[in-house]
Amino acid sequence: MAKNLTEIKKRPLDLVLTGMKDKDAAVSAAAGSRLCSEASEYGLGLRDYLTLAVDVQASGGDAAKAKNHPFYLGEGQFMSGYEATLAELNLPFKNDFKQGVLLQAASDTFQYNPGSRALFPEVVDDMLQWQNKMDQFESTKGLVAQTRTISGPQLITRAIFDDKDDERHSGPVAEMSNIPVTTLTDSEHSVKFFKFGSAIRTSYEFSRRVTLDVLTPYAFRVERQTELDKVAAATKLLVNGDAVFGAAEVVTLGAYGADFTSSKTLKNNYVALMKLLVARASKGIPIDTLVGNLDMYLELFLMFEPTTSGVSVAEHLQKHGAPQVRLGLDLLKGVNFELSSSMTGGFLMAYSRGDTLEELTEANSQIQESEKAIRNQSVTYVKTINQGYRLIFGDTRTLIDCTQ
Repeated sequence: MAKNLTEIKKRPLDLVLTGMKDKDAAVSAAAGSRLCSEASEYGLGLRDYLTLAVDVQASGGDAAKAKNHPFYLGEGQFMSGYEATLAELNLPFKNDFKQGVLLQAASDTFQYNPGSRALFPEVVDDMLQWQNKMDQFESTKGLVAQTRTISGPQLITRAIFDDKDDERHSGPVAEMSNIPVTTLTDSEHSVKFFKFGSAIRTSYEFSRRVTLDVLTPYAFRVERQTELDKVAAATKLLVNGDAVFGAAEVVTLGAYGADFTSSKTLKNNYVALMKLLVARASKGIPIDTLVGNLDMYLELFLMFEPTTSGVSVAEHLQKHGAPQVRLGLDLLKGVNFELSSSMTGGFLMAYSRGDTLEELTEANSQIQESEKAIRNQSVTYVKTINQGYRLIFGDTRTLIDCTQ
């Protein structure tokens, strides 16, 4: 069980990094392993642990004379604990010739101070974000209600309503009557976790001869593939359900008046789609998220293709003084499309994002990989994460068959 974060005691940087810069490779490696172990005890990665554990203002100078402080940024601001660590260990993630900062310095630090290799994945991540604003079209960010970090097995939660006949508890509470209560209990089934990501390994000789930015396009590919794999796992759970909640309800767009004659497709059936959205909203679970592949994205995009036809009768009358009805409900406007290449063609997954899917991250998974990089005779960029997905409610999902 991870320790409580409130137990982390802030210390000056030199105490947190004791031994990391030692010329003895064995001492430096031991210091790096110790730092990883400390972060692991609290269920944190090194970036977050250093941010919380380092007392920057008490490190390397008089905070009262900020201008002389090595980690002072200006305007009353200091570096974070993580940023101060990179500066102290000489681990830049970009070239700044004007300030005399060379990216090669990071390669030298990793070469001669083995303990610093624990930070190798973090430095490469920083370099990747600085050099490339990555366009990640597929991401779980728009699919899940929230992301939580956990330190152990997680059981799937079930919501039990007092009133079996009315799970929405609609209507006012009668005087002197009991207030409806929803009880949350754990089921017998745990969330299944997957390890997403991969690694890039380079030899010491390679790292000494080239700067770290040579890894950027490769790290970019690792990041992109990781997100694709996560989206695929989340999509599978949305469609098929889990050990507690069954597969999503399947409905046909034709049941809402869609017309698929004469080669018509989804793009020709906006009214039917709108009726479906209204029907779900009337049940108290309005749809705000649609998930589909690129073909379905194109169908929805072409649904709003401009035409040369005239305006409606209502619009014509409104131009001549007829009353206007302003339809500003998010019910019809606030629906987001999320891309998932693993969705079956011709289908859309529709659900309310806020109470459907949760993403769980297992603490310490990347720390373990960082410790290996300290000991092995290579420098390894590891981008892996242990994550699982669980359904919050089982009745919020609708799988729309847009072919019939």
